[in-house]
Amino acid sequence: MKGQTEAGSKTVVLCVPLRADDLDTVRLALYGVAVRVGFSYEAIEDLKVAVTEACNYAILQAGEREPLPRLCLTFMLRETELKIRIGTDATDVTFGEALRPVKLPQERVKDLGRLEDSPIGLYLLQALVDELRVEPGGENEDAPEAIVLIKRLAAG
Repeated sequence: MKGQTEAGSKTVVLCVPLRADDLDTVRLALYGVAVRVGFSYEAIEDLKVAVTEACNYAILQAGEREPLPRLCLTFMLRETELKIRIGTDATDVTFGEALRPVKLPQERVKDLGRLEDSPIGLYLLQALVDELRVEPGGENEDAPEAIVLIKRLAAG
């Protein structure tokens, strides 16, 4: 994990192997960063769910391969928000599906498991953060893309 200071912000970068066993490390780092920004317990729990879903989405796409790709998270701490960029070094791991609107069934709540062609995790991403976008990984057109989650501090 490394950090650097920019004008008005602090950046922390964490890279771990792209596997489920390392998600505890990701969640602990997120907790420490979110506390420093000043998020409430409930907001931190929302962020932990959203980040875990984005990481799980990447892990499922990567499958089991050797060598394992790396999962890199960049936490940009600002005065009123936390920006989390999640990416891998695997060009075949994409996040564009997360931007597609998720349609909830009109029927009863018991039917929530049948979201129309969308994993429930992507719905959680959209519901738990203030802003969600997918960015290209770099200047090279073959660079892997990343998902960016932004959570703002509640006014008050």
